[in-house]
Amino acid sequence: MILIFASCFLKITAQHSINDYKYVIVEKQFHFQSEPNQYNLNELTRFLLKKNGFRPILESDIFPNDLKSNYCLALHCEVIAKGFLKTTVTITLKDCNNNLLFQAEATTKEKDFDKVYAYGIREAFESFNVLEYNYVPNNAIVNNTATTVEEPEINETAEVEKRKAEIVELKKEKEEKAVKLEEDTIKKIKEEPKTEKESSYLEAVTIDNGYNLVNVENKKVLHVLIKTGMENVFTVKGDNGIVYKKEGKWMREYKKGKKTVVEILNIIF
Repeated sequence: MILIFASCFLKITAQHSINDYKYVIVEKQFHFQSEPNQYNLNELTRFLLKKNGFRPILESDIFPNDLKSNYCLALHCEVIAKGFLKTTVTITLKDCNNNLLFQAEATTKEKDFDKVYAYGIREAFESFNVLEYNYVPNNAIVNNTATTVEEPEINETAEVEKRKAEIVELKKEKEEKAVKLEEDTIKKIKEEPKTEKESSYLEAVTIDNGYNLVNVENKKVLHVLIKTGMENVFTVKGDNGIVYKKEGKWMREYKKGKKTVVEILNIIF
């Protein structure tokens, strides 16, 4: 077995003392473990903390009532291991706001993975002797006033009302756009000149030898029908076309260039 400790040190960087904290929570599975308490390292860490006077609790344990209601009564113990040819084990103690209060390291060249982490943890814990831990309640921590970060007050009712107002405004804007589109469409339709096909009913007003077809809306004569020798067949005056009745409907047929056009006329006789 080769065991070399290259470094061993501690670091305290916090406004509170280690003695202010009643418990230490030990992770049930460290980052380098493939399962909880692998190689019995988590139990070993708890044992060594207890040996140094702390009240260690595994994450998987049932917490005391005061810790359940105030997580900041405890420090969080994390064990980190890095390296291959030589392994550096780092043990840290942090408060509930992730502030580092204590750190110790040890390096070993032990090759046996069943032992390397245990040796590193034991050696790093040698630095805990200087702490001389003795719990003394700190009112700020007990009452959880110093470790709590104040969150900006949010008026949930105001936020909900604001959101409702935004939704109403968006809905109103959408409806206004729909109304404007409809109005623009109606206006466009009204402004477009009506063709004969789009005209409303045509009233047949009797004249000599035929009828005037009068648009009932604007009273304008659109066509003049001249009687032929056939029933329900008329020629259109001034137009190379005819008007005839087919299957109960009045049809107008005429030439437009080389094309024959047939359209329906709504005639009232």
